[in-house]
Amino acid sequence: MTERNLVLAGGGHAHVEVLRQLAARPIAGWRVVLVTREVFSPYSGMLPGVAAGLYRPEQALIDTRALAARAGATLVVDRVTGLDPDARLLRRAEGAPLPYDLLSIDTGATPDTSRVPGAAEHAVPLKPIDSLLARLDGLFAQAEGGQTVAVVGGGAAGCEMALAMAARLGPRGVRVVLVAGVGGVLPRLPEPAVRRMTQALAERGVTLRAGEDVAQVTATALHFAKAPPVAADVVLWATGAAAAPWLEESGLRRDARGFMLVESTLQAVNRPEVFAAGDVASLLPEPLPKAGVFAVRQGPVLAQNLRAAAEGRSLTRYEPQKDWLVLLSLGDGRAIGTRNGLVFSGRWVWWWKDWIDRRFMARYQGAAS
Repeated sequence: MTERNLVLAGGGHAHVEVLRQLAARPIAGWRVVLVTREVFSPYSGMLPGVAAGLYRPEQALIDTRALAARAGATLVVDRVTGLDPDARLLRRAEGAPLPYDLLSIDTGATPDTSRVPGAAEHAVPLKPIDSLLARLDGLFAQAEGGQTVAVVGGGAAGCEMALAMAARLGPRGVRVVLVAGVGGVLPRLPEPAVRRMTQALAERGVTLRAGEDVAQVTATALHFAKAPPVAADVVLWATGAAAAPWLEESGLRRDARGFMLVESTLQAVNRPEVFAAGDVASLLPEPLPKAGVFAVRQGPVLAQNLRAAAEGRSLTRYEPQKDWLVLLSLGDGRAIGTRNGLVFSGRWVWWWKDWIDRRFMARYQGAAS
């Protein structure tokens, strides 16, 4: 019997669960290949804690080499650059295309720097996280009193990163500015959460600019159409999400923003042999927010459906949760939480978030850090 190929493109939150399940129970007759940019896959839920100095970087990293080895998978450290769906080939930057019988894509997304002149040249996007960690190390080493770090984006990622920067660099005399734009602070969360986050930003000395979006980024400042510029030595970009450029010529159907359209089974709408999860995917009939909680929840369904597709069985539908727990680090050992309209905050919320995150990581690291 000829061995068939299951290729996992990307080492995101859903794929680490696929590998964990394959380690427990391989699929007979199938060769598994993981293609990922980084050997150590970062967990986004712990990134603000790493930036704030609450975790060591290695506590937030999953060793995909070890995980792939446990699953009997071949690890290919490379960047995905394209897809030939008719020939069933996945293209990569540094080697020959990889053939697949089943393909799963979990390569994530990046903040959208394309719509603001100068952002791509002068801003540091928060994703991909693996490259961000190295750049943050450089920032922490070089930061001096009197400098300004600006974080663009008032959503959860921007707020958490602004507070992390204040915790890490504020004592060294570095000014932190959060540019929340027209949407303001935490636009999708209940008003009590907005008030508590705004209060936390003020308590930590973060300057808040809201009401107008950035119109241009230069090497030394953020510029606005009507408001005065904000001087900035470093700009961290946390707005929106952009799809990978290679998806444009992939032959896969995409939504208006360029993300891959998938059915409730997590299959591409026109290619049942291709699956996707996490930020790279746009679920029909209604796209989900680009948040790691969905990739985590999609992982078990994706693992089950890849196995079912490989074995010729019927697939399971992914049903996204109607409401979900949101826990946001305040960078100082406290956190804000919200679910079902309730809002809560304090040190106990951070302890809860820390317990959830460490438990998640222990599943893939082998033991809690």
